[in-house]
Amino acid sequence: MFIAALLILSIIYGSNLNVNYSIKSGYCSSYDFYDYSENLFDVSLFSDNIFAWVQYEYSNPPEIGFPINDLRKFRLEYSAENFSLKAGDIYEFWGRGLLLNQFDDQSTNFDNGTRGLYLEYNKGSLIVSHLNGNSDIWLMGQDIRIPSFNNKHSMIANRIHYDWRNMSFGITQLKSNEIHQKQISFDPLAKVNHNLKGVYTSLIFNNSDLFIEYVDKISTEKSNGFDTDPNDTLKMGHGIYGNFNMYIGNWALSSEYKRYAFDASHTDFTADDYGNRINFQQMPTVAKEHNDMLFGRLVHNYNYNDERGLQFEINGSVGSVSILAQYAHLSRNHTWQDTALFDWVSRPISNLLPGSNPSSLPYWENYIETNGYSLDDKLYFKIGFGRNKEVLKTNRYFDGEQRDIESYQSFDTTYNELDYYQDFPIIDTLQFFDTTEIYSVESKMWQESKAITIPLEINYSMNNGYTIGLGFQYQERNYYDRTKGNSSGYRSSDSIWVMENQEGSLIGYSDTKKSKLFDRSGNSVDTQFNRVLYFSISRAPKWSLTISQDWTSAYDSAIPNDPYYNPLEAILSGDVKYFLGKRNNVNPPKWVQGRWVSAEFSYNITPSQRLSIMYGSIQGGLFCSNGVCRVIPAFNDGMKLTYSASF
Repeated sequence: MFIAALLILSIIYGSNLNVNYSIKSGYCSSYDFYDYSENLFDVSLFSDNIFAWVQYEYSNPPEIGFPINDLRKFRLEYSAENFSLKAGDIYEFWGRGLLLNQFDDQSTNFDNGTRGLYLEYNKGSLIVSHLNGNSDIWLMGQDIRIPSFNNKHSMIANRIHYDWRNMSFGITQLKSNEIHQKQISFDPLAKVNHNLKGVYTSLIFNNSDLFIEYVDKISTEKSNGFDTDPNDTLKMGHGIYGNFNMYIGNWALSSEYKRYAFDASHTDFTADDYGNRINFQQMPTVAKEHNDMLFGRLVHNYNYNDERGLQFEINGSVGSVSILAQYAHLSRNHTWQDTALFDWVSRPISNLLPGSNPSSLPYWENYIETNGYSLDDKLYFKIGFGRNKEVLKTNRYFDGEQRDIESYQSFDTTYNELDYYQDFPIIDTLQFFDTTEIYSVESKMWQESKAITIPLEINYSMNNGYTIGLGFQYQERNYYDRTKGNSSGYRSSDSIWVMENQEGSLIGYSDTKKSKLFDRSGNSVDTQFNRVLYFSISRAPKWSLTISQDWTSAYDSAIPNDPYYNPLEAILSGDVKYFLGKRNNVNPPKWVQGRWVSAEFSYNITPSQRLSIMYGSIQGGLFCSNGVCRVIPAFNDGMKLTYSASF
C-alpha cells in the first residue's frame, strides 16, 4: 500500500519530485561463528510540501535482532501553512525526554517509535501536537544478540508549546495501554495502563539559560480472567530534570540535576518489575558519554526508575588550547537495610543530593581533558585523565542491634517414700528462658569498582594530504567484594545474625576487600591493567588505515581463549617463526592470549560511496548509545565488510 502511494506521488508531481536513495550493507564472518549479513535500502521522495520515506531490510541474520526480509519502516509527511501531518513510523522528542523521546538505534536494537498518526498545528508562538498509534518494543535478555522480551503499547500523546519573549512553556500528556511480557514466558501477560502528565519551561538570558522539566506518572493494572475487582493503582512516581548554563567570554559552565523516582529497588530491575517508567521515557543520564574505548567499558548502568544525580562541567580555551573539566555524582533515592535474608527496608535520602552510603549504590566520576592545535594547526593533540568509582551491588547491609535468647535446664531428683533403697529416682526437668543484653551488630558486604583511565591522541597533517595518527589509552581497575562489620551473615534457621566463627569464637570487627579479578592462570590479582594502542594513516579524502591492539591483564568473568593465530597477530608480535611455517595456527602462543589485534581500511570510492574492511579480533564488552546499553561479544579472527552509498 505504501509503495503504491509512492508511485502515485511520482506520477502526480512528476519532475517536481526529488528522489534520494541510500544503501548500507554489512557482512561479518569470524572463526568463532560470530556471523551476520545486514542490508538496508532507503528511498526518500520530497517536493515542496510532501515528504515520503521507506526503508527495506534484508538481514539473515542481523548483528543484533531477528532475521528480516521485509519493509521495515515508512513515513509520509504533508505540510501546508500552519498545519503538518505525518503517517507511518513516527519519532518525536518533547522537552528533554522525561515523557517522550523516540529513536531507532540499530547499534543497540532499541526502537521505541510509534506506527500511527502525528498532527501538528503551528502558528506564531503556539505549537499544538497530537500523536497516537501502536508501538512494538523489544528488549534484550540473557541472549546478547536476540531480544527476549516484547512489550506492546497502544498510546496517545498531546503537547501544547508556547514561546513568549525569552521564555518557552510546554504541557505534555501521554497515555498508553501496555501488554507486558514477564520474565517467565508462560506467566500470563500483564495488562497495564500508564498515565503521564508533564510540564517544562526554558528561559534564555544574555549570558545564561535554564531548563526545567517535571513528569508525574500513575499506572494501574487490569485484572485477569473473570476477576471483577476494580483495577488497582499499581505504581505512582515522578521525575524532574534541570539544566543551567552560564557563559563568560569563551568559557561555559554547565550544571545538571535529575531525580527520577518512578519505582524504588535496592537491586537491578527485571521484566517482572513493571508499571514503572516505560520505554517512551528516555531521559538525560546526567553523566559524561565518552568516545574512548576504555571509558566506554566502564560506563555506569543508568537507572531511569530510581536515580538522582548532579553533574558540573566547565570548558573553555586559553589561546589555541581547549580545557574541559567534569564531575558527576549519582545514587539511588533510598538507602537500604536488610533486616533478614531477602527482606530489605528502604529509607529515603533526607536531602535532594545524591547519597554516599554504599546501600544507595553511589557512582562518582570526574574527567579532565586538554586538547588543541599547534605547529600552524598541523598537529592536533588530546590528553585526558578520568577517575570513577561505583558500588555495583549490595549482598547484605545491616547496621543495628540484636538480642539473643538463652535457655538453661534445672534438674530436681526425688524418691518415692516407698522406695526404701532409692532404686527408682524421680527426676524433674525445668527449662528457663532469658535474653541477653542488647548488643550492636554490623554486617555489610557490597561489590565495588574503581578505575583511572588516561587517553592520549596525536594527529599530524602533512602538506601532501597525508595524516598520521597515534593513540594510546591506559587504565587501572580494581573490582572487589568489600566486607565490613562483626557478623559473617544471617542464619535463617535461627533468625539471627551470626556472631561466631566455626570454632565458636566471637568474630572481631573487620573491614576487608577480596578481589574479583583473575589472571589467565586463575590466580587472584588486585589490579586489572588495560591498554589500547592504535596507529592510523590516511589521505584525504580517499582512504584511511587504522591498526589497533587491545590488551588486558585480568578478567572478572569467564576467561576468553583466542582459538586461532592469524598473520596480523604474528606481524605485530614480530614472530618470524610464523612465516617460516613453525607455528600451529590453532594452537597460538601464550603471549597472544589476552590481546586483540585488528586492522581497518576505509576507501571512498566516490564522494557518496564508502567501502570499509576490518580484519582481526575485537575484545568486545559493554557498549552504550543514547543511554541504552548492550554487551558486544568478543570477535575472534574474522572479517567485517561494510558498504554505504547515497544517491
